[in-house]
Amino acid sequence: MRKVSKYIGIISLFVILTVFSYYSYSVFKARRYTQRVILTDIQENQWRSLNKEPKKNEIKSSDLTDRQRKILIEVQDPGFYNHHGLDLTTPGAGLTTITQAIAKKLYFEKFTPGFAKIKQSIIARFVIDGLISKEEQLTIFLNSMYFGKVNNRPLIGIVEASKVYYQKSVYNLTEEEYISLVAMLVMPGTFHILDHPEWNKDRVNRIKALIEGKYTPKGLMDQFYGDLPKDVLEAGVPPASYFGKEE
Repeated sequence: MRKVSKYIGIISLFVILTVFSYYSYSVFKARRYTQRVILTDIQENQWRSLNKEPKKNEIKSSDLTDRQRKILIEVQDPGFYNHHGLDLTTPGAGLTTITQAIAKKLYFEKFTPGFAKIKQSIIARFVIDGLISKEEQLTIFLNSMYFGKVNNRPLIGIVEASKVYYQKSVYNLTEEEYISLVAMLVMPGTFHILDHPEWNKDRVNRIKALIEGKYTPKGLMDQFYGDLPKDVLEAGVPPASYFGKEE
């Protein structure tokens, strides 16, 4: 029995050391890539991911109006200016901060749920949070977030989305139009402006209630601001993204 316990202890220690070494190396590699590539991109006003050519930023975080910034942050990452890459306490935040979202874009060639989520979170906390300012993070996010497909073409960045969906610049969007784009971010296919306008409109109304102080998220995962309509639930939501009651 003692031998068995000893072997179990040795194996457990080996596993712990292996996992620690893997994530430590991941942080080292990500920090080196950030210092060598990402920070250079920021200086040159562009962003890239591991499988894309550099692309000039089409908008900076400072280009948003105060109102547009407030809406985006309150919906997408309400604790953004207070957390250090991770946020598991702010009501309505969900499981992915803006920092984690850009970690996924910049440091993963292919992202699959599971261990990749742990690696994403560690990079967000120990690499991006320390090396990339909040405003630079927001600029990367604005230029790299996914807004679904139109005519089978992926729309990347809020500038492109604004042009395709509304034939306008971000600066000329009405607040309703701007919120409809923000509404897509949590699930671009489900809350697609053209494919599911009624679902997008429902989410827009929920976001309006949030920013007007008429609705207060009831917990971390209350990112849909109440129970989702039955037809949306039937269309499917990402695992661990929703814990409302299915009616």
